[in-house]
Amino acid sequence: MRVDVVPTVEEIRYEQIGNRVVIVIDVLRASSSIVAALGTGFSAVIPVETIGQANALRSENYFLAGERHCRKIADFDYNNSPTELACHSQKGSVLILTTTNGTRAIQKAERAASLLIGCFLNASACIQYALSQRLDITMYCAGTRSEFALEDGLAAGLMIHKAKLIQPQLQLCDLGEALRASYLHLSDRLQQILPQTTTGKRLVQHNYVDDLAFCAQADQYRLVPIVREKRILPHLVS
Repeated sequence: MRVDVVPTVEEIRYEQIGNRVVIVIDVLRASSSIVAALGTGFSAVIPVETIGQANALRSENYFLAGERHCRKIADFDYNNSPTELACHSQKGSVLILTTTNGTRAIQKAERAASLLIGCFLNASACIQYALSQRLDITMYCAGTRSEFALEDGLAAGLMIHKAKLIQPQLQLCDLGEALRASYLHLSDRLQQILPQTTTGKRLVQHNYVDDLAFCAQADQYRLVPIVREKRILPHLVS
């Protein structure tokens, strides 16, 4: 088995998707919001690319969440905020989510054999499930404004580190080796590192400091969001 890493949303190629497990990583904040929403009781998350698509799906027991460049979309129920979603249980309801990068990455990888959503919050559960599929794995970092995002890379590094502990013979691309080493070097400073990243600085400017602290927590959830027929459903890992 082999693990490859894609550093930004634009760089994915078909050979990194077909017959592979793909883990979409958008720590700040789409992946973290999806994990938090499913963890607090939403039955499913539907990712859409545009605000118009989200509004077209609005109905009873369907709630809208999203952002554009960190700002909440007018008339939506929630921002793309994991702390906000974690505090508002909507058991059995469906969340419609549109974000700047994360939902685009999900749609671009929808032909994967298995498409998962990962971040620090569910890192161990996510990689354990991915390895159980016995296919090569692609860590798909969403990035920020067409550039690599350090927080996504560090979350990929954490999952790669966990994967190597479970399967020492696992093959890694060079970027995967570098991200694993970076995570191990910075693992005890994630709470301090995230506010200093490019996206983190923007979130600080918009007063989302609580989201940064929340997103930096490793292994708070034992669930893996799995994309099936354009819906993201929760799978609990024992």
